[in-house]
Amino acid sequence: MNIEERIGTLRKLMQEWGWYAAVTVGEDPHNSEYTPSRWHQRNFISGFTGDAGVVVVTPDHAGLWVDSRYHIQAANELKDSCVTLHRMVSVEDCEWMDWLAERIPSGGVIGVDGLCMSLQDAARLQSLIEYRNGRVVSRADYLETIWQDRPTLPQGKVWLHEEQYSGRSTTDKLKWMRGVLREHGCSYALVSCLDQIGWLLNIRSSDVDYCPFVISFAIVTPEGVELFAGTEKFSSDIAEALAQDGIHIHPYGDVSGFISSMKPSGRIMIDPATLNYELGKAVEKSFSGTGIVRMDSPVDIAKAVKNDVEIAGFRKAYVLDGIAQTRFFHWLEDEMAAGRQVSEADASDRLHELRAGFPDFLDESFETASAYQQNAALPHYCTIRGKDAMLRPCGVYLNDSGAHYRFGTTDITRTVPLGPMTRLEREDYTIDLKGMIDLSMAVFPVGTPGCRIDAICRNPLWQTMRNFGHGTGHGVGNVLSVHEGPQSIRQNLRNIPMKPGMITSNEPGIYREGMHGIRHENMILCVPAGENEFGSWLRFETLTLTYFDTAPILRELLDEAEIRWLNDFNASVYEKISPHLDRYDADWLYSKTRPI
Repeated sequence: MNIEERIGTLRKLMQEWGWYAAVTVGEDPHNSEYTPSRWHQRNFISGFTGDAGVVVVTPDHAGLWVDSRYHIQAANELKDSCVTLHRMVSVEDCEWMDWLAERIPSGGVIGVDGLCMSLQDAARLQSLIEYRNGRVVSRADYLETIWQDRPTLPQGKVWLHEEQYSGRSTTDKLKWMRGVLREHGCSYALVSCLDQIGWLLNIRSSDVDYCPFVISFAIVTPEGVELFAGTEKFSSDIAEALAQDGIHIHPYGDVSGFISSMKPSGRIMIDPATLNYELGKAVEKSFSGTGIVRMDSPVDIAKAVKNDVEIAGFRKAYVLDGIAQTRFFHWLEDEMAAGRQVSEADASDRLHELRAGFPDFLDESFETASAYQQNAALPHYCTIRGKDAMLRPCGVYLNDSGAHYRFGTTDITRTVPLGPMTRLEREDYTIDLKGMIDLSMAVFPVGTPGCRIDAICRNPLWQTMRNFGHGTGHGVGNVLSVHEGPQSIRQNLRNIPMKPGMITSNEPGIYREGMHGIRHENMILCVPAGENEFGSWLRFETLTLTYFDTAPILRELLDEAEIRWLNDFNASVYEKISPHLDRYDADWLYSKTRPI
Protein backbone atom coordinates (compact mmCIF):
# COMPACT_ATOMS: atom_id res chain seq x y z
CA MET A 1 0.00 0.00 0.00
CA ASN A 2 1.10 3.54 -0.67
CA ILE A 3 0.66 6.34 1.88
CA GLU A 4 -2.76 7.38 0.63
CA GLU A 5 -4.01 3.79 0.80
CA ARG A 6 -2.62 3.34 4.32
CA ILE A 7 -4.37 6.48 5.54
CA GLY A 8 -7.58 5.39 3.81
CA THR A 9 -7.42 2.01 5.56
CA LEU A 10 -6.73 3.73 8.89
CA ARG A 11 -9.80 5.92 8.42
CA LYS A 12 -11.95 2.83 7.95
CA LEU A 13 -10.57 1.40 11.19
CA MET A 14 -11.17 4.72 12.96
CA GLN A 15 -14.80 4.60 11.90
CA GLU A 16 -15.05 1.03 13.20
CA TRP A 17 -13.46 2.01 16.52
CA GLY A 18 -15.51 5.18 16.92
CA TRP A 19 -12.50 7.54 16.72
CA TYR A 20 -12.64 11.09 15.44
CA ALA A 21 -8.83 11.27 15.17
CA ALA A 22 -5.81 8.96 15.30
CA VAL A 23 -2.51 10.34 16.59
CA THR A 24 0.88 8.85 15.73
CA VAL A 25 3.73 10.42 17.69
CA GLY A 26 6.48 8.23 16.24
CA GLU A 27 8.16 7.41 19.53
CA ASP A 28 8.74 4.01 21.09
CA PRO A 29 7.50 2.75 24.50
CA HIS A 30 10.55 4.40 26.10
CA ASN A 31 10.18 7.98 24.81
CA SER A 32 13.34 7.56 22.73
CA GLU A 33 14.59 9.97 20.10
CA TYR A 34 16.24 7.22 18.08
CA THR A 35 14.02 4.18 17.65
CA PRO A 36 14.34 0.68 16.14
CA SER A 37 12.55 0.13 12.83
CA ARG A 38 9.66 -1.57 14.64
CA TRP A 39 8.56 1.84 15.87
CA HIS A 40 9.07 3.87 12.70
CA GLN A 41 5.31 4.42 12.72
CA ARG A 42 5.41 8.07 11.68
CA ASN A 43 7.39 7.13 8.57
CA PHE A 44 5.03 4.23 7.80
CA ILE A 45 1.85 6.31 7.89
CA SER A 46 3.15 9.59 6.42
CA GLY A 47 6.34 8.91 4.42
CA PHE A 48 8.33 11.43 6.50
CA THR A 49 11.73 10.02 7.50
CA GLY A 50 12.78 12.59 10.12
CA ASP A 51 13.37 11.77 13.77
CA ALA A 52 10.62 13.94 15.27
CA GLY A 53 7.08 14.93 14.43
CA VAL A 54 3.42 14.06 15.03
CA VAL A 55 0.89 12.75 12.51
CA VAL A 56 -2.82 13.42 13.04
CA VAL A 57 -5.46 11.75 10.88
CA THR A 58 -9.13 12.82 10.98
CA PRO A 59 -11.96 11.93 8.60
CA ASP A 60 -11.06 14.81 6.29
CA HIS A 61 -7.47 15.75 7.09
CA ALA A 62 -4.05 14.12 7.47
CA GLY A 63 -1.33 16.39 8.85
CA LEU A 64 2.30 16.20 9.94
CA TRP A 65 3.53 18.66 12.58
CA VAL A 66 7.32 19.20 12.63
CA ASP A 67 9.60 21.84 14.14
CA SER A 68 11.95 24.10 12.20
CA ARG A 69 14.74 21.49 12.00
CA TYR A 70 12.65 19.54 9.51
CA HIS A 71 10.66 22.15 7.59
CA ILE A 72 12.62 21.82 4.34
CA GLN A 73 13.00 18.04 4.56
CA ALA A 74 9.31 17.48 5.31
CA ALA A 75 8.22 19.79 2.49
CA ASN A 76 10.30 17.73 0.06
CA GLU A 77 9.13 14.35 1.36
CA LEU A 78 5.44 15.29 1.52
CA LYS A 79 5.37 16.94 -1.91
CA ASP A 80 2.37 15.73 -3.94
CA SER A 81 1.25 13.78 -0.87
CA CYS A 82 -2.13 13.55 0.81
CA VAL A 83 -0.40 14.61 4.05
CA THR A 84 -0.38 18.34 4.84
CA LEU A 85 2.70 19.90 6.43
CA HIS A 86 2.19 22.00 9.58
CA ARG A 87 5.29 24.00 10.46
CA MET A 88 6.01 24.48 14.18
CA VAL A 89 8.72 26.80 15.45
CA SER A 90 10.07 24.81 18.37
CA VAL A 91 10.59 21.17 19.30
CA GLU A 92 8.56 21.82 22.49
CA ASP A 93 5.49 23.11 20.63
CA CYS A 94 2.30 21.02 20.86
CA GLU A 95 0.29 22.90 18.25
CA TRP A 96 -1.25 19.65 17.02
CA MET A 97 -3.03 19.31 20.37
CA ASP A 98 -4.49 22.81 20.07
CA TRP A 99 -5.49 22.07 16.47
CA LEU A 100 -7.40 18.97 17.57
CA ALA A 101 -8.98 20.71 20.54
CA GLU A 102 -10.42 23.36 18.21
CA ARG A 103 -11.95 20.81 15.83
CA ILE A 104 -13.07 17.81 17.86
CA PRO A 105 -16.85 17.37 17.80
CA SER A 106 -18.80 17.09 21.05
CA GLY A 107 -18.13 13.71 22.64
CA GLY A 108 -15.40 12.95 20.10
CA VAL A 109 -12.76 10.29 20.72
CA ILE A 110 -9.06 10.70 19.97
CA GLY A 111 -7.18 7.43 19.63
CA VAL A 112 -3.52 7.05 20.51
CA ASP A 113 -1.03 4.20 20.76
CA GLY A 114 -0.60 4.38 24.52
CA LEU A 115 2.65 2.43 24.35
CA CYS A 116 4.19 5.29 22.41
CA MET A 117 2.69 8.35 24.09
CA SER A 118 3.75 9.56 27.50
CA LEU A 119 1.37 9.65 30.44
CA GLN A 120 1.93 13.42 30.64
CA ASP A 121 1.13 14.11 26.99
CA ALA A 122 -2.01 11.97 27.11
CA ALA A 123 -3.17 13.85 30.23
CA ARG A 124 -2.51 17.21 28.57
CA LEU A 125 -4.44 16.20 25.47
CA GLN A 126 -7.33 15.00 27.62
CA SER A 127 -7.43 18.30 29.50
CA LEU A 128 -7.66 20.24 26.23
CA ILE A 129 -10.66 18.32 24.89
CA GLU A 130 -12.67 17.95 28.10
CA TYR A 131 -14.61 21.14 27.36
CA ARG A 132 -16.13 19.23 24.42
CA ASN A 133 -16.62 16.08 26.51
CA GLY A 134 -13.92 14.51 24.40
CA ARG A 135 -11.97 11.42 25.41
CA VAL A 136 -8.47 10.10 24.80
CA VAL A 137 -8.40 6.33 24.40
CA SER A 138 -5.45 4.03 23.94
CA ARG A 139 -5.18 1.12 21.56
CA ALA A 140 -1.69 -0.37 21.75
CA ASP A 141 0.02 -0.94 18.39
CA TYR A 142 -3.08 0.13 16.44
CA LEU A 143 -1.11 0.47 13.18
CA GLU A 144 -0.15 -3.21 13.31
CA THR A 145 -3.47 -4.09 11.64
CA ILE A 146 -2.27 -2.19 8.55
CA TRP A 147 1.48 -2.80 8.87
CA GLN A 148 1.63 -6.40 7.71
CA ASP A 149 5.43 -6.66 7.50
CA ARG A 150 6.17 -4.69 10.67
CA PRO A 151 9.68 -5.43 11.97
CA THR A 152 10.03 -7.50 15.13
CA LEU A 153 11.80 -6.49 18.33
CA PRO A 154 15.60 -6.41 17.97
CA GLN A 155 17.53 -8.97 20.01
CA GLY A 156 21.00 -7.47 20.46
CA LYS A 157 23.32 -9.19 22.89
CA VAL A 158 24.03 -7.33 26.13
CA TRP A 159 27.50 -6.31 27.23
CA LEU A 160 28.74 -4.51 30.31
CA HIS A 161 30.05 -0.96 30.40
CA GLU A 162 32.78 -1.69 32.91
CA GLU A 163 33.69 0.51 35.84
CA GLN A 164 37.01 1.42 34.20
CA TYR A 165 34.91 3.33 31.64
CA SER A 166 31.83 4.28 33.68
CA GLY A 167 33.78 5.41 36.74
CA ARG A 168 31.05 4.06 38.98
CA SER A 169 29.93 0.51 39.74
CA THR A 170 26.37 -0.74 39.36
CA THR A 171 26.39 -1.51 43.09
CA ASP A 172 27.19 2.10 43.91
CA LYS A 173 24.61 3.51 41.49
CA LEU A 174 21.85 1.31 42.89
CA LYS A 175 22.82 2.27 46.43
CA TRP A 176 22.55 5.93 45.42
CA MET A 177 19.19 5.31 43.70
CA ARG A 178 17.70 3.65 46.77
CA GLY A 179 18.90 6.57 48.87
CA VAL A 180 17.02 8.96 46.56
CA LEU A 181 13.92 6.77 46.84
CA ARG A 182 14.07 6.90 50.63
CA GLU A 183 14.39 10.69 50.53
CA HIS A 184 11.09 10.84 48.63
CA GLY A 185 9.37 8.21 50.73
CA CYS A 186 9.45 5.58 48.00
CA SER A 187 10.28 1.88 47.94
CA TYR A 188 10.16 1.42 44.17
CA ALA A 189 11.05 3.24 40.96
CA LEU A 190 9.87 2.39 37.46
CA VAL A 191 12.58 3.41 35.00
CA SER A 192 11.54 3.30 31.35
CA CYS A 193 14.02 5.49 29.42
CA LEU A 194 16.64 3.34 27.75
CA ASP A 195 19.58 5.68 28.39
CA GLN A 196 18.67 5.86 32.07
CA ILE A 197 18.54 2.07 32.39
CA GLY A 198 21.83 1.74 30.53
CA TRP A 199 23.51 4.23 32.85
CA LEU A 200 22.02 2.86 36.09
CA LEU A 201 22.86 -0.80 35.40
CA ASN A 202 26.00 -0.24 33.27
CA ILE A 203 24.58 -2.34 30.43
CA ARG A 204 24.80 -1.75 26.69
CA SER A 205 23.59 -3.51 23.53
CA SER A 206 22.94 -2.99 19.82
CA ASP A 207 19.13 -2.88 19.87
CA VAL A 208 18.98 0.70 18.55
CA ASP A 209 21.06 1.97 15.63
CA TYR A 210 23.73 4.44 16.81
CA CYS A 211 22.57 4.19 20.46
CA PRO A 212 23.93 1.17 22.37
CA PHE A 213 20.73 0.69 24.36
CA VAL A 214 19.13 -2.43 25.77
CA ILE A 215 15.40 -2.26 25.00
CA SER A 216 14.03 -2.80 28.50
CA PHE A 217 12.11 -1.59 31.52
CA ALA A 218 13.49 -1.68 35.05
CA ILE A 219 11.76 -1.66 38.42
CA VAL A 220 14.12 -0.81 41.27
CA THR A 221 13.00 -2.48 44.51
CA PRO A 222 14.42 -2.37 48.05
CA GLU A 223 16.27 -5.64 47.46
CA GLY A 224 17.05 -5.72 43.75
CA VAL A 225 16.01 -4.81 40.22
CA GLU A 226 13.40 -6.44 38.01
CA LEU A 227 14.72 -6.01 34.46
CA PHE A 228 12.33 -6.68 31.57
CA ALA A 229 14.53 -7.19 28.51
CA GLY A 230 14.34 -10.84 27.44
CA THR A 231 16.56 -13.57 28.83
CA GLU A 232 17.91 -14.54 25.39
CA LYS A 233 19.91 -11.30 25.21
CA PHE A 234 22.11 -12.20 28.17
CA SER A 235 24.97 -14.67 28.21
CA SER A 236 25.30 -16.76 31.35
CA ASP A 237 28.34 -14.72 32.40
CA ILE A 238 26.52 -11.40 32.00
CA ALA A 239 23.42 -12.71 33.78
CA GLU A 240 25.55 -13.97 36.67
CA ALA A 241 27.37 -10.64 36.94
CA LEU A 242 24.06 -8.77 37.07
CA ALA A 243 22.66 -11.22 39.61
CA GLN A 244 25.39 -10.12 42.02
CA ASP A 245 23.50 -6.83 42.25
CA GLY A 246 20.13 -8.52 42.60
CA ILE A 247 19.13 -7.88 38.99
CA HIS A 248 16.52 -10.44 37.85
CA ILE A 249 15.86 -10.73 34.09
CA HIS A 250 12.33 -11.21 32.70
CA PRO A 251 10.76 -11.29 29.21
CA TYR A 252 10.31 -7.78 27.80
CA GLY A 253 6.55 -8.12 27.38
CA ASP A 254 5.94 -9.16 30.99
CA VAL A 255 6.36 -5.70 32.52
CA SER A 256 2.68 -4.69 32.46
CA GLY A 257 1.54 -7.97 33.98
CA PHE A 258 4.23 -7.75 36.65
CA ILE A 259 3.12 -4.26 37.65
CA SER A 260 -0.51 -5.36 37.74
CA SER A 261 0.38 -8.26 40.03
CA MET A 262 2.42 -6.16 42.48
CA LYS A 263 1.15 -6.01 46.05
CA PRO A 264 3.00 -2.85 47.04
CA SER A 265 4.20 -2.26 50.56
CA GLY A 266 5.34 1.26 49.72
CA ARG A 267 5.18 4.05 47.15
CA ILE A 268 6.53 4.02 43.61
CA MET A 269 8.37 6.82 41.78
CA ILE A 270 7.50 7.46 38.12
CA ASP A 271 8.30 10.19 35.60
CA PRO A 272 5.02 11.07 33.78
CA ALA A 273 6.95 12.97 31.09
CA THR A 274 8.61 9.77 29.87
CA LEU A 275 6.58 6.81 31.16
CA ASN A 276 4.20 5.59 28.48
CA TYR A 277 0.45 5.89 28.94
CA GLU A 278 -0.24 2.13 29.02
CA LEU A 279 2.27 1.42 31.79
CA GLY A 280 1.21 4.56 33.62
CA LYS A 281 -2.34 3.23 33.78
CA ALA A 282 -1.07 -0.13 35.04
CA VAL A 283 0.82 1.66 37.82
CA GLU A 284 -2.27 3.67 38.76
CA LYS A 285 -4.28 0.46 39.11
CA SER A 286 -1.72 -1.24 41.37
CA PHE A 287 -0.81 1.76 43.52
CA SER A 288 -3.34 4.10 45.08
CA GLY A 289 -3.24 7.81 44.34
CA THR A 290 -1.04 8.50 47.35
CA GLY A 291 1.14 5.53 46.47
CA ILE A 292 2.59 7.22 43.40
CA VAL A 293 5.26 9.93 43.45
CA ARG A 294 5.37 11.77 40.14
CA MET A 295 8.62 13.63 39.47
CA ASP A 296 11.44 14.11 37.00
CA SER A 297 13.68 11.06 37.03
CA PRO A 298 16.70 11.63 39.30
CA VAL A 299 18.76 9.46 36.95
CA ASP A 300 18.76 12.13 34.25
CA ILE A 301 20.75 14.72 36.18
CA ALA A 302 23.05 12.09 37.70
CA LYS A 303 24.18 10.75 34.33
CA ALA A 304 24.48 14.25 32.85
CA VAL A 305 27.18 15.21 35.38
CA LYS A 306 30.18 13.21 34.25
CA ASN A 307 32.70 11.91 36.78
CA ASP A 308 36.49 12.17 36.41
CA VAL A 309 36.81 8.76 34.73
CA GLU A 310 34.15 9.63 32.17
CA ILE A 311 35.66 13.04 31.44
CA ALA A 312 39.06 11.43 30.89
CA GLY A 313 37.39 9.01 28.47
CA PHE A 314 35.80 11.85 26.52
CA ARG A 315 39.20 13.53 26.24
CA LYS A 316 40.69 10.35 24.76
CA ALA A 317 37.76 10.04 22.36
CA TYR A 318 38.30 13.56 21.02
CA VAL A 319 41.98 12.86 20.42
CA LEU A 320 40.96 9.90 18.24
CA ASP A 321 38.35 11.99 16.46
CA GLY A 322 40.91 14.73 15.89
CA ILE A 323 43.29 12.26 14.28
CA ALA A 324 40.60 10.75 12.06
CA GLN A 325 39.17 14.09 10.99
CA THR A 326 42.56 15.60 10.20
CA ARG A 327 43.30 12.66 7.93
CA PHE A 328 39.80 12.90 6.43
CA PHE A 329 39.84 16.61 5.57
CA HIS A 330 43.38 16.32 4.19
CA TRP A 331 42.25 13.43 1.98
CA LEU A 332 39.20 15.41 0.84
CA GLU A 333 41.29 18.45 -0.07
CA ASP A 334 43.67 16.24 -2.07
CA GLU A 335 40.75 14.60 -3.89
CA MET A 336 39.34 17.97 -4.89
CA ALA A 337 42.74 19.23 -6.00
CA ALA A 338 43.24 16.14 -8.16
CA GLY A 339 39.81 16.51 -9.76
CA ARG A 340 38.62 13.10 -8.61
CA GLN A 341 34.95 12.21 -8.36
CA VAL A 342 33.79 12.18 -4.73
CA SER A 343 30.15 11.98 -3.65
CA GLU A 344 28.70 12.91 -0.29
CA ALA A 345 28.34 9.19 0.46
CA ASP A 346 31.96 8.52 -0.58
CA ALA A 347 33.11 11.16 1.89
CA SER A 348 30.94 9.72 4.66
CA ASP A 349 32.31 6.23 4.02
CA ARG A 350 35.90 7.47 4.09
CA LEU A 351 35.46 9.13 7.49
CA HIS A 352 33.83 5.96 8.83
CA GLU A 353 36.80 3.90 7.64
CA LEU A 354 39.24 6.20 9.40
CA ARG A 355 37.35 6.05 12.71
CA ALA A 356 36.77 2.31 12.44
CA GLY A 357 40.53 1.83 12.20
CA PHE A 358 40.89 2.52 15.93
CA PRO A 359 40.66 -0.62 18.13
CA ASP A 360 38.38 1.17 20.62
CA PHE A 361 35.83 2.23 17.98
CA LEU A 362 32.36 0.77 18.57
CA ASP A 363 30.01 2.51 16.14
CA GLU A 364 28.95 5.85 14.77
CA SER A 365 26.96 7.83 17.32
CA PHE A 366 24.40 8.98 14.73
CA GLU A 367 23.94 8.90 10.99
CA THR A 368 26.59 11.11 9.38
CA ALA A 369 25.34 14.22 7.62
CA SER A 370 27.75 14.61 4.71
CA ALA A 371 26.28 17.61 2.94
CA TYR A 372 27.39 19.82 0.07
CA GLN A 373 26.05 23.30 -0.69
CA GLN A 374 22.23 23.31 -0.74
CA ASN A 375 22.02 19.94 1.06
CA ALA A 376 23.89 21.51 3.96
CA ALA A 377 20.97 23.92 4.36
CA LEU A 378 18.99 20.97 5.80
CA PRO A 379 19.97 20.82 9.50
CA HIS A 380 19.15 17.10 9.72
CA TYR A 381 20.20 16.04 6.23
CA CYS A 382 20.63 12.30 5.67
CA THR A 383 23.21 11.17 3.12
CA ILE A 384 21.72 8.41 0.94
CA ARG A 385 23.91 6.86 -1.74
CA GLY A 386 22.31 7.32 -5.14
CA LYS A 387 20.42 10.39 -3.99
CA ASP A 388 23.47 12.31 -2.78
CA ALA A 389 25.36 15.12 -4.46
CA MET A 390 28.78 15.07 -6.07
CA LEU A 391 31.33 17.36 -4.46
CA ARG A 392 32.95 20.03 -6.60
CA PRO A 393 36.00 22.24 -5.98
CA CYS A 394 33.96 25.29 -4.99
CA GLY A 395 31.67 26.36 -2.18
CA VAL A 396 31.32 24.70 1.21
CA TYR A 397 30.98 21.16 2.51
CA LEU A 398 29.44 20.36 5.91
CA ASN A 399 30.15 17.18 7.86
CA ASP A 400 28.24 16.45 11.07
CA SER A 401 29.33 13.14 12.53
CA GLY A 402 30.33 11.32 15.67
CA ALA A 403 31.46 8.03 17.16
CA HIS A 404 31.14 5.79 20.16
CA TYR A 405 34.50 4.65 21.46
CA ARG A 406 34.81 2.24 24.36
CA PHE A 407 35.44 5.17 26.72
CA GLY A 408 33.44 8.07 25.30
CA THR A 409 31.12 9.50 22.66
CA THR A 410 31.80 12.28 20.14
CA ASP A 411 29.71 14.67 18.07
CA ILE A 412 31.34 17.26 15.85
CA THR A 413 30.46 19.45 12.89
CA ARG A 414 32.89 21.18 10.58
CA THR A 415 32.18 23.23 7.51
CA VAL A 416 35.12 23.49 5.11
CA PRO A 417 35.74 25.20 1.78
CA LEU A 418 36.21 22.95 -1.24
CA GLY A 419 37.37 25.86 -3.38
CA PRO A 420 36.42 29.49 -4.05
CA MET A 421 33.58 30.81 -1.89
CA THR A 422 31.17 33.68 -2.37
CA ARG A 423 31.28 36.74 -0.15
CA LEU A 424 27.99 35.66 1.45
CA GLU A 425 29.35 32.20 2.25
CA ARG A 426 32.40 33.75 3.89
CA GLU A 427 30.25 36.16 5.91
CA ASP A 428 28.01 33.34 7.13
CA TYR A 429 31.03 31.18 7.93
CA THR A 430 32.69 33.92 9.98
CA ILE A 431 29.60 35.17 11.80
CA ASP A 432 28.54 31.66 12.75
CA LEU A 433 32.05 30.92 14.04
CA LYS A 434 31.96 34.20 15.96
CA GLY A 435 28.85 33.04 17.81
CA MET A 436 30.37 29.67 18.64
CA ILE A 437 33.56 31.31 19.96
CA ASP A 438 31.60 33.77 22.11
CA LEU A 439 29.77 30.92 23.85
CA SER A 440 33.06 29.06 24.26
CA MET A 441 34.45 32.06 26.17
CA ALA A 442 31.34 32.61 28.31
CA VAL A 443 31.60 33.05 32.09
CA PHE A 444 28.36 32.89 34.09
CA PRO A 445 27.12 32.51 37.69
CA VAL A 446 26.51 29.12 39.29
CA GLY A 447 22.83 28.24 38.91
CA THR A 448 22.46 29.70 35.41
CA PRO A 449 20.36 27.53 33.07
CA GLY A 450 21.29 27.05 29.44
CA CYS A 451 18.33 29.08 28.20
CA ARG A 452 19.90 32.20 29.73
CA ILE A 453 23.23 31.85 27.96
CA ASP A 454 21.82 30.86 24.56
CA ALA A 455 21.71 34.51 23.49
CA ILE A 456 25.48 34.81 23.97
CA CYS A 457 25.91 32.54 20.98
CA ARG A 458 23.08 34.01 18.93
CA ASN A 459 23.93 37.67 19.49
CA PRO A 460 26.53 37.96 16.67
CA LEU A 461 24.01 36.36 14.33
CA TRP A 462 21.15 38.56 15.51
CA GLN A 463 23.26 41.69 15.07
CA THR A 464 23.38 40.87 11.34
CA MET A 465 19.75 39.61 11.31
CA ARG A 466 20.66 35.95 11.00
CA ASN A 467 19.31 33.08 13.11
CA PHE A 468 18.84 29.31 13.30
CA GLY A 469 15.84 27.25 14.35
CA HIS A 470 17.43 24.43 16.33
CA GLY A 471 18.94 24.48 19.80
CA THR A 472 22.47 25.71 20.38
CA GLY A 473 23.54 22.85 22.62
CA HIS A 474 22.52 19.41 23.87
CA GLY A 475 24.06 17.03 26.37
CA VAL A 476 26.01 13.97 25.24
CA GLY A 477 25.83 10.58 26.94
CA ASN A 478 28.78 8.35 27.76
CA VAL A 479 28.41 5.54 25.21
CA LEU A 480 24.66 6.12 25.34
CA SER A 481 22.67 8.66 23.33
CA VAL A 482 24.54 11.42 21.53
CA HIS A 483 21.59 13.64 22.49
CA GLU A 484 20.74 13.68 26.18
CA GLY A 485 19.34 16.02 28.78
CA PRO A 486 18.28 17.37 31.05
CA GLN A 487 20.49 20.39 30.33
CA SER A 488 20.35 22.20 27.03
CA ILE A 489 21.39 25.52 25.56
CA ARG A 490 18.39 26.78 23.62
CA GLN A 491 15.84 29.58 23.63
CA ASN A 492 13.07 27.51 25.18
CA LEU A 493 12.69 28.33 28.86
CA ARG A 494 13.87 25.35 30.87
CA ASN A 495 15.21 25.88 34.35
CA ILE A 496 17.97 23.27 34.42
CA PRO A 497 21.18 24.88 35.73
CA MET A 498 24.48 24.14 34.06
CA LYS A 499 26.69 22.16 36.45
CA PRO A 500 30.40 21.29 36.51
CA GLY A 501 30.88 17.98 34.75
CA MET A 502 28.14 18.50 32.17
CA ILE A 503 29.27 18.02 28.57
CA THR A 504 27.20 19.97 26.06
CA SER A 505 27.42 20.77 22.37
CA ASN A 506 28.03 24.28 21.05
CA GLU A 507 26.64 24.36 17.51
CA PRO A 508 25.13 27.49 15.98
CA GLY A 509 24.21 27.37 12.31
CA ILE A 510 23.17 29.52 9.38
CA TYR A 511 21.06 27.90 6.67
CA ARG A 512 20.04 29.42 3.35
CA GLU A 513 17.53 27.22 1.54
CA GLY A 514 18.68 26.20 -1.91
CA MET A 515 22.12 27.74 -1.39
CA HIS A 516 24.30 26.55 1.50
CA GLY A 517 24.47 25.72 5.18
CA ILE A 518 27.12 26.59 7.76
CA ARG A 519 27.48 24.94 11.17
CA HIS A 520 30.42 24.84 13.58
CA GLU A 521 30.21 22.44 16.51
CA ASN A 522 32.46 21.72 19.46
CA MET A 523 31.82 19.87 22.71
CA ILE A 524 32.24 21.98 25.82
CA LEU A 525 32.74 20.83 29.41
CA CYS A 526 31.30 22.97 32.21
CA VAL A 527 34.00 23.69 34.81
CA PRO A 528 34.39 26.04 37.81
CA ALA A 529 35.71 29.51 36.95
CA GLY A 530 36.37 30.78 40.49
CA GLU A 531 34.73 32.67 43.33
CA ASN A 532 34.68 36.31 44.42
CA GLU A 533 32.53 38.72 46.36
CA PHE A 534 29.82 38.36 43.68
CA GLY A 535 29.51 34.61 44.02
CA SER A 536 30.69 31.40 42.35
CA TRP A 537 31.28 31.27 38.61
CA LEU A 538 31.38 28.72 35.79
CA ARG A 539 32.91 28.60 32.33
CA PHE A 540 33.43 26.14 29.50
CA GLU A 541 36.45 24.09 28.47
CA THR A 542 36.44 22.89 24.87
CA LEU A 543 37.04 19.15 24.45
CA THR A 544 36.95 18.89 20.65
CA LEU A 545 40.31 18.66 18.91
CA THR A 546 39.58 19.24 15.23
CA TYR A 547 40.92 22.40 13.59
CA PHE A 548 38.84 25.25 12.18
CA ASP A 549 39.71 26.14 8.61
CA THR A 550 40.66 29.82 8.67
CA ALA A 551 40.78 30.34 4.89
CA PRO A 552 37.13 31.48 4.60
CA ILE A 553 37.31 33.88 7.55
CA LEU A 554 36.72 37.59 7.09
CA ARG A 555 39.09 38.77 9.82
CA GLU A 556 37.49 42.18 10.19
CA LEU A 557 34.30 40.54 11.51
CA LEU A 558 36.09 39.07 14.53
CA ASP A 559 37.29 41.07 17.53
CA GLU A 560 40.72 40.57 19.10
CA ALA A 561 39.46 38.27 21.88
CA GLU A 562 37.77 36.02 19.32
CA ILE A 563 40.89 35.93 17.13
CA ARG A 564 43.01 35.08 20.15
CA TRP A 565 40.65 32.24 21.12
CA LEU A 566 40.68 30.85 17.57
CA ASN A 567 44.47 30.98 17.28
CA ASP A 568 44.92 29.37 20.70
CA PHE A 569 42.41 26.63 19.85
CA ASN A 570 44.04 25.75 16.53
CA ALA A 571 47.49 25.79 18.15
CA SER A 572 46.22 23.38 20.81
CA VAL A 573 44.83 21.07 18.13
CA TYR A 574 48.21 20.96 16.39
CA GLU A 575 50.05 20.36 19.65
CA LYS A 576 47.83 17.46 20.73
CA ILE A 577 47.08 15.81 17.39
CA SER A 578 50.26 16.17 15.31
CA PRO A 579 52.30 13.66 17.39
CA HIS A 580 49.84 10.97 16.27
CA LEU A 581 50.12 11.79 12.55
CA ASP A 582 52.63 10.92 9.87
CA ARG A 583 54.77 13.75 8.54
CA TYR A 584 52.56 14.32 5.49
CA ASP A 585 49.38 14.89 7.55
CA ALA A 586 51.21 16.73 10.36
CA ASP A 587 52.71 19.28 7.95
CA TRP A 588 49.29 19.82 6.38
CA LEU A 589 47.70 20.33 9.83
CA TYR A 590 50.42 22.84 10.67
CA SER A 591 49.46 24.86 7.62
CA LYS A 592 45.79 24.76 8.65
CA THR A 593 46.43 25.89 12.22
CA ARG A 594 48.69 28.88 11.57
CA PRO A 595 47.47 32.00 13.41
CA ILE A 596 45.47 34.57 11.51
